[in-house]
Amino acid sequence: MRPPSDLRPYQQRIATHLYEQNEAMCVLRPGGGKTIAALTAIADLIDQGEIRHALIIAPKRVARVVWPDEIAQWTHTAGLTYAVLDGLPPQRQKLLRHAPDRDLTIIGLDVVQWLMEELTAYHTDHVLYDLLVIDEASRLRNPTGERAKALAKYAHHWRMIWGLSGTLRPSGPLDLFMPARVVTRGKLWGRSYWQWRKQHFYPTDYNGYDWKPLPGAEEKLNAELAPLTVTVAEGEMPIVTPTVVLDRVELPPAARKQYRDMQARLMAQTDDETVLAASAAIATGKLAQMANGFVYGETGGTNDVHDAKHDWLRDLLAEASEPTLVVYEYRADLAMLQQAVWDLHGEPLRYLGAGASDASQRSAIDDWNAGKLKVMGLHPASGGHGLNLQHGGADMAWISPTWSPEYWEQTIARLARPGQKRPVVVRVCVASDTVDEMKLDRVHLKMSAQEAFEAWLRRWHAGVPGQSDPVCPAA
Repeated sequence: MRPPSDLRPYQQRIATHLYEQNEAMCVLRPGGGKTIAALTAIADLIDQGEIRHALIIAPKRVARVVWPDEIAQWTHTAGLTYAVLDGLPPQRQKLLRHAPDRDLTIIGLDVVQWLMEELTAYHTDHVLYDLLVIDEASRLRNPTGERAKALAKYAHHWRMIWGLSGTLRPSGPLDLFMPARVVTRGKLWGRSYWQWRKQHFYPTDYNGYDWKPLPGAEEKLNAELAPLTVTVAEGEMPIVTPTVVLDRVELPPAARKQYRDMQARLMAQTDDETVLAASAAIATGKLAQMANGFVYGETGGTNDVHDAKHDWLRDLLAEASEPTLVVYEYRADLAMLQQAVWDLHGEPLRYLGAGASDASQRSAIDDWNAGKLKVMGLHPASGGHGLNLQHGGADMAWISPTWSPEYWEQTIARLARPGQKRPVVVRVCVASDTVDEMKLDRVHLKMSAQEAFEAWLRRWHAGVPGQSDPVCPAA
């Protein structure tokens, strides 16, 4: 176990800030150690009798793996007693009732609505209302999200609330309202997202889908939020900067025709069936699938379109000299990766994502960090937040770009984080002149979804596929 003296100075400072505040937001880039900073503050509060208990809400896998691991790794937190609320509702209810018998209760964000309803049966002086810690508070940024609304509705019951985040505003300043609404119980900017948005932003399109801050509004909002936050000073935190390499593949002529048909006519004819898209939005999803080499049919079956990315993946894994973390998006991508690993290494793929049990994923994480795996699969929605994977390797490969700047940054930060001893290299497979390039604009150039779409359309109408440098800095 590690002693408290191993905490970095900024982690000690963050722990002190949290200890002293009833409402606080820790904004610390992925890998900075915000979990142990929060645990240090919690341990001190309990030791000093300031609180009796802490309720931790975190993304599902972070709740099950990261928090228990951090508690066990440090001498000053190893004595904290905790339970992870898991299983069927009756099991969770029983664990919840015994909260006064332990120091921490940890629960996944996926069952937060259930939790809020259960807590209505407890009096407001119950230990469960001493301190609420929301890990990855950016997950609450959607003002219409049921989880965010549930937390906002009941937030006033807690004596203390802290929010932790590596990417508090992944898509822009509009993301700030709901996390701040929950942490401050509406005291900072009020309770109505819509009134707040109308006051500080303006719509850029007729339908009001995209909003931009009014002149000076963003600086004003940042200044209002700043006293609530704690973060690192310039140069305090070691930075591991990854190298990003864009590997381009070309669609073969037949696949290119199918792609153009879907693009122009919202339909494509494969060997097995005619695939229709009911709208342009659905067509964009179909085009992303086709860029990866397949398209889901009307009944959910998978129709093969091309092997360009399959060939890229096999070559990449065959030539890999170091363990490689492969990021996939679709279940068809996962199947392709599983087949490639079996063909090359004669063993099943270990991966983090839907379909893998919690036990198998925990085992995969341990084996990866122990250097026992040549390849591990990762879906960014399942493993993008909180996981420490830097000990198992420094090479990452994406079968396709992602639409989400947050997924991009958080997933890369599983390897490019303090403690990484090797240069981190991230390879991204990009199908030229496809939706893949729209995704690159979205992530690398920090464009809004609409801006990325318009930039891609301009290139397409000009007949010039989007070109990016072969090597670029991580976003």
